Amino acid sequence: MTTSLSYFWKKKTLLSFVAVFFVIIIHNSATKLYPPAMDTVSNLALGLRNFLAYDLGAVAVPLFFFLSGFALFRDFSFKQYGRKMRSRTKSLLIPYLFWNIFGMAVIILCTFTPLAKLVMGRELFNLSLHNFLEGIFLYKYNFQFWFMYDLIIYVVLTPVIYLLIRNKYLGGLAVVMALMLTLLTESFAFLNLNFTIFYVLGCFTGKHYLAHFAKPKSCRSALLAGLVAVTILIIRFLAIYEVIVLPIIVTQLLLVLLMLSLWFFADLFVPRLKNKKYTAEFFPVYVLHTYFLAVFAKLIFFALPKNSYALLVNEILSPIMTLVVVTTLSYWWHQKLNKSYNLLFGNRKD
Repeated sequence: MTTSLSYFWKKKTLLSFVAVFFVIIIHNSATKLYPPAMDTVSNLALGLRNFLAYDLGAVAVPLFFFLSGFALFRDFSFKQYGRKMRSRTKSLLIPYLFWNIFGMAVIILCTFTPLAKLVMGRELFNLSLHNFLEGIFLYKYNFQFWFMYDLIIYVVLTPVIYLLIRNKYLGGLAVVMALMLTLLTESFAFLNLNFTIFYVLGCFTGKHYLAHFAKPKSCRSALLAGLVAVTILIIRFLAIYEVIVLPIIVTQLLLVLLMLSLWFFADLFVPRLKNKKYTAEFFPVYVLHTYFLAVFAKLIFFALPKNSYALLVNEILSPIMTLVVVTTLSYWWHQKLNKSYNLLFGNRKD
């Protein structure tokens, strides 16, 4: 199983890096900088963004939840709970608190200096104890950290989830119930219940189907998974443009199937990945990308004419620039300042 797990981590790293790129695209606000237009190029830019952010890119965060649950439960038992909690304190809680404080400090700086002109999509700071507490513990000034908040809650609930899924048949029922949660409510105690299905499914498969998910599939199976993924993407694309109407439960189920099909489709590419030193920086890119993305989008906006072609360039170029710059910076930090890197980004070994 050692070899299979080695392959699993390689695959997890690659898909996490790809998912982070989609998250960057989702958070890109370049369109808001340009005046509304309905010409062909503007529609192309909008269509490209919708596809990458809301059709294909919608699988990014579900994939994070799935992989997190899988990694935690692949070798979990009650005896392992203390060790797992210590590990997640280093890899989740410490980075979560530090970068929330850092993000709040940046917003305070931007609020009271001309740097506010470079801020997009962030609420400026209003001095109060309530805002301080929300900034530190509820990611108010680090909006992408809602995922980490949810994940921390799920980790705390690990014993309960384990009781629900440790039996294969009852665990399958728990997965179905998690899928049905979206019919009841979307959130509870700041927890986004739309993504519970992906975490619980990850826990369930990590517990009961480790061998199946941790080894490469044949080329034929990977191509079949790719065909399934394309079919689902077409259905989702038609739903986004309201050509067809899908019930909420069907939309969630299609997203689950899309995530799983992309996981197996990736077997076509993982064996060809020779060097993973940059893709391993996916977590720092997730943490830091919002500090660079708005700056690059505005720099491109100021550098080019304010027309539809520039919008299209901005939609494509600002996420790529962000990914390249932050990945390079993170890799340098990893190599040169390893101790601080491990502390601030988590020493992610399991």
